[in-house]
Amino acid sequence: MAGYRDPVGEMEKRHGESNLLELVARGDHLRQFANGKLADEGSEAFPSSGRILFQSEGAEVFFRDIELFPLKH
Repeated sequence: MAGYRDPVGEMEKRHGESNLLELVARGDHLRQFANGKLADEGSEAFPSSGRILFQSEGAEVFFRDIELFPLKH
């Protein structure tokens, strides 16, 4: 919805521009960043194995340049 969010605090780029999304898992703590800004975080999660799923909520989405790598301790 255009104009619904605060343009000053907006994490996502304008329509048509690519966003950088990062998910950092350290121990039981997860943090999600959108274009370098903390978007969400949680704890008591143990993502040691399993599938990684991507989803969109109500709109078409495209993914490119997906990279997975372990964090250095």
